[in-house]
Amino acid sequence: MQQIRTCRQNSSRFCRQLFFDRVVRILSCGAGFISLGTLAAIFVFLLVLALPLFLEGQWGQILSLTWRPYQGHYGILPMIAGSLALSVSAFAVAYPLGLGICVFACGPGPRPLRRAVIAVITFMTAIPTVVYGFVAVFLLVPILSGALTGRSGPSLLAACLTLALLVLPTIVLFLYQTMRETEKRTRLTSASLGFSPLQALLLVVLPGSATGLRTAAIMGYCRALSDTLIPLMLAGNAPQLPTSFFDSIRTLTAHIALVVATDNSSPAFHSLFACGLLLFGMSLAVQFMIRRHDASTKPLGGKWLDLLSFLAGHRLCRTLIHVWSGTASALMLIAIGGLVVFLLRQSLPVFNTRLFFGDAPIMAAILGRAPVWDGIFAACAGTVALVALASLMAIPAGIGAGIALSQYLHGRLARALRFSANTLAGVPSIVMGLFGFSLIIFLRHTIAPEANTSLLLSAFCLALLILPYMINATAQALETLPEELRLLGPSLGMTSLQSLRRILLPAANRGILGGIVLSMGRAAEDTAVILLTGVVAQGGLPRGLLDKFEALPFTIYYLAAQYQSADDLHKGFGAALTLLVLTVLLYGGARMLRAGMENEWKK
Repeated sequence: MQQIRTCRQNSSRFCRQLFFDRVVRILSCGAGFISLGTLAAIFVFLLVLALPLFLEGQWGQILSLTWRPYQGHYGILPMIAGSLALSVSAFAVAYPLGLGICVFACGPGPRPLRRAVIAVITFMTAIPTVVYGFVAVFLLVPILSGALTGRSGPSLLAACLTLALLVLPTIVLFLYQTMRETEKRTRLTSASLGFSPLQALLLVVLPGSATGLRTAAIMGYCRALSDTLIPLMLAGNAPQLPTSFFDSIRTLTAHIALVVATDNSSPAFHSLFACGLLLFGMSLAVQFMIRRHDASTKPLGGKWLDLLSFLAGHRLCRTLIHVWSGTASALMLIAIGGLVVFLLRQSLPVFNTRLFFGDAPIMAAILGRAPVWDGIFAACAGTVALVALASLMAIPAGIGAGIALSQYLHGRLARALRFSANTLAGVPSIVMGLFGFSLIIFLRHTIAPEANTSLLLSAFCLALLILPYMINATAQALETLPEELRLLGPSLGMTSLQSLRRILLPAANRGILGGIVLSMGRAAEDTAVILLTGVVAQGGLPRGLLDKFEALPFTIYYLAAQYQSADDLHKGFGAALTLLVLTVLLYGGARMLRAGMENEWKK
């Protein structure tokens, strides 16, 4: 009887394990479809809200050169031209600089200096976009206005230079990684042929990194095309065709942010969703191009290889390449050094408790008993609440989807979900904000007439924005574990859930935690999404999920455009330094956790 009872208990336990294993598998696979469902929802909402313009035969007005909504002209061609002019010019500046920096970092220069250049590039990824824009408004624009152009105010040139600096890390880090891997694979071949380090770089490493060269170019251009804050703060926002670099322009992303904030009922409002559809289609096209180039391993050939052979074969050309790569690195270091020094010089004198709490009693302000009208405490609290809420929504779904991609899904379905996650990561922030705004319109016309933009909506949209980061970080952390560790659970007779819970997740926890911290940093610095979904100036501490709220990125943007006094300006610099410190800590923590995991498995 005792044996029968024991057998029944074991059978019951085994059935429970199989049941939980199946439940976890279903939940994980379900989470994997969130990114696919989000992409479909964004497309449907944008299409439905843009459709009235097409049904009413207003194609001609949309595809015209005049934007005068109060006279019935809704032409978006000037904004398309502005987006192309700014993105192409910024890319034309950033890509040669990025390539020069990579040549310097992989070249024969002093190793400490090469490491320092890459460390600065890595640091640049932690600088929020709004901080780039804020410093450029008060440093770069006066320099260009006074010394070079003689004209005052923002311009295409100011936006181009700042945007080039912003997209530089995207180009450099991807290309540098590809070139390093190629250099490791071909090191012995180059040495056996008697190439010098620079000749090996030109004749072997660069041709072998053709896929990285193309993908870095596509990613850099996509980053320049999708940015909202830089053109919004620095390009002047005049809806006109640019004729010179000193003209004021308006891009599609800035156009959406400006018009949604002031108009939500006229046909002009619907034309914004046509702009959103256009940006969404561009991001989809970019993902298809990246996927196509990733599948290609064909090295450079033809005229490009002839050009590299010519450069490697002449001493003068090699000297010019040294000068070019060193100049590119020096320009980058000067630009970032100037940004940081200028920000510290302006913000450190005011970085005290008065910056955060103003004249309010500190404890009363922290406990919410006294309002803070002249400090940034409410913006800090709003940012923390926003990041916490978005993380709570995104982390479980992201980890579940990452587990599904690495453990349960295979074949075409897995490739489709990876593609959807990567595409969602490439959707411009302003399009995600537009999706959140259209969601509110849908709720108002269906089940919730009183629905409005709020902290909850902003957190939801931010959660969708950072979800791909969590998915990719979790999947990568699990897939990079040693194969013998992945086979340990099945060899011991464990179910997939037991193997996951007791072996794989504990082993990959640093990588997953790094993804969480990285996602939190991304959520803390984004401005375009919250611009359309609930953030306000002087909103005070949020008392509930459906309240409006303040946030540090929006406070910085608002003070750059609307400051009335020196105190407002000082508050803007203090807020910029606070946000920079926060994001640097988060990004630094993420990189340390990932590096710790990689070193652990290298031992």
